[in-house]
Amino acid sequence: MRQQLQQQQQMMQKMQQRLDELESREAQAKAAPPPTAPTAAPTPVIASATGPAPEESRIHRPPSALPATAEPLPEGYVQLGDTGNLIKIDVVAQFDMMFDNKFMGAKDLFVPSSIPVQGQPFHDSDSRSNLSAKQSVFRLDFRRQTDYGLLKVVYKNNFFGSGSGDMPYNMQYLYGELEAKDYSLIAGYYLSAFTDIDAFPNTLDYEGPNSFTFKYTPQVRYSPIVYRAGEGKLTIPMSIEKPNADIAQIGDFETYSRIPDLTLGLRWETPDWHIQWANLFRDLGVQSAIGDVQRNTDAYATQLSFAAGLFDNDSVQAWASYGSGYANFLQDISGFGLDAAFNANADLKAIDAGGWGLGYTHGWTDNVSSSASYGYLRIDPDEDMLIDPTLPKSTRFASLNLAWQFSERAMLGAEYLWGKNTDLNDNDGEAQRLQVTLRYDLNP
Repeated sequence: MRQQLQQQQQMMQKMQQRLDELESREAQAKAAPPPTAPTAAPTPVIASATGPAPEESRIHRPPSALPATAEPLPEGYVQLGDTGNLIKIDVVAQFDMMFDNKFMGAKDLFVPSSIPVQGQPFHDSDSRSNLSAKQSVFRLDFRRQTDYGLLKVVYKNNFFGSGSGDMPYNMQYLYGELEAKDYSLIAGYYLSAFTDIDAFPNTLDYEGPNSFTFKYTPQVRYSPIVYRAGEGKLTIPMSIEKPNADIAQIGDFETYSRIPDLTLGLRWETPDWHIQWANLFRDLGVQSAIGDVQRNTDAYATQLSFAAGLFDNDSVQAWASYGSGYANFLQDISGFGLDAAFNANADLKAIDAGGWGLGYTHGWTDNVSSSASYGYLRIDPDEDMLIDPTLPKSTRFASLNLAWQFSERAMLGAEYLWGKNTDLNDNDGEAQRLQVTLRYDLNP
């Protein structure tokens, strides 16, 4: 009996130890923090892949502004798998209906230099109408972050080409840009550095004011940031560009340039306004196919441009340029061979030219705006220059529109346009146009 009692006591001691161990484990489990579940890999964030967000302009962009022109913001991009590349696709379908009070040489654009003057055919022509979709746009924006900064590649086209049919293809942009902390480097086909697209007024007509310097060209452009103050920065844009000498040919002479076009500018910009001073340096030449006769002349131009936001939804734009041998950059007389001409002594001389313009936009509401603009340009050739006297000596341009953004991706607008053309014989011609525009923008 004594042995049985001892065995039972040993069993009870073991059971007590077992209970004590279980109670100790439960106490430890309650005191310890709850176990964390394995975390999944974080979803890539598009904004982090783009690097620092670009400085967003606070200037109101009205419905009448050109589509697919402004630099798109990062939130419109989609990531392409695990490549680190981002893409944004924008398609703009635009319909323009135009009513002219007389014949104009440019049917789809309002070009004052194409207005017939007194004594020319169609000066007293009847009114006419036209429909166009050439302002429609297809644009691709690629970007990725690199060790040197944000790399962007941009492609854009509309349908103002020189081919046949209603929609001839016309490429506008195909360039790459490296946007680093202290500089920007552009290479490819883009607007000339002499063009300040941020000062372009808001017109429904694609051509815009006659005196605006608007040119696409192959180029390489370097823009260092040399000074910062608050939200403002000072840059020095400089570029090397394809020359495209625009000289009226005589006999068997062909145009050429010994060096590319060179630009050098100074630009101060903030999110609310900017001012830019640009300078253009050119070499213009002609050479005969027989006899190896060569003639050359230097050319230059300077331009001051400005744009600023006013109040909440208003903005103002202004530009003025002057030079010798830069007619190919002026919107209204590009392609007329007015960069330079021969004089009576068979010397090649650059032709003096100048132009200025103003634009103003008033936002009635966030979705309704009106824009007005005016432009004037003039050439001043020497009296002994051998130039066709029917070419324009001066032109004038004016526009006034009303645009309604009736949805986030659709705009309806109407615009009145007036122009005057004066040739070198001082003959005049005037024309008017009413344009109605309906635009759909897939990814504004």
